[in-house]
Amino acid sequence: MPRPPAPEVKQVRAGGPPAALIGGVVVLVVALIAVLVWAATRGGGLDAEGSVSSLPEGGGVVVGPGVDADVPQVRLYEDFQCPWCGRLESSIGEALTDRAEAGEITMTYQIMSFLDGSLGNDSSVRAANAALCADDAGAFVPFHAAVFSDMGQEGQGYTDAQILGWAEGAGISGGDLETFQQCTADQTYADYVEAMQERANRDGVTGTPTLVVNGTTLSNEEMSQLMQDPSSLDAILEAHS
Repeated sequence: MPRPPAPEVKQVRAGGPPAALIGGVVVLVVALIAVLVWAATRGGGLDAEGSVSSLPEGGGVVVGPGVDADVPQVRLYEDFQCPWCGRLESSIGEALTDRAEAGEITMTYQIMSFLDGSLGNDSSVRAANAALCADDAGAFVPFHAAVFSDMGQEGQGYTDAQILGWAEGAGISGGDLETFQQCTADQTYADYVEAMQERANRDGVTGTPTLVVNGTTLSNEEMSQLMQDPSSLDAILEAHS
């Protein structure tokens, strides 16, 4: 069955003018670039089945104690071809997953795929599907990190060999690797990937990366701060807890 038309995508610069740092030294402040998704929600599809750690109705992949646990709930909307998502991952990605695996927070990864339409490929969907296949092998976190560490030039897309390499680098081997390869070849979770995008649309998300802590969407200024200063993570989480 052909996939529905990709949403129209527009790039804009978000936030105010570059910040001046202490002492009068002005540095280039990389403002969060919001990739706007002008998409009406597509009907149906939210009942698609996801991987072992996936929430129903396209609700994303959970790492940590769970969405009902009495810990800060952090939801990250991202696209595997979004360079600013990669910048956020390189800054605080490991810290977030460390806290989630330690039971201090629950991380929910809402993996979007709208950039396929803008970049003219299917790598966002394929990488998202592969991440879900990796989740079934117990390797979502290292696979997720591997994708963003090896993004390359925006728009060049991802090869099957790259995706397999990320899986091997994430520790998937033997029979699990064979199952992973079959899962990626069959695009087993393509419907759930679409459901995650639809759920993000319904949530009103208009850019990636978007980080939500206990129901509050972080401001562009807070996102820029996290990208520039990883040590600000604790204070920002505390401010919304």
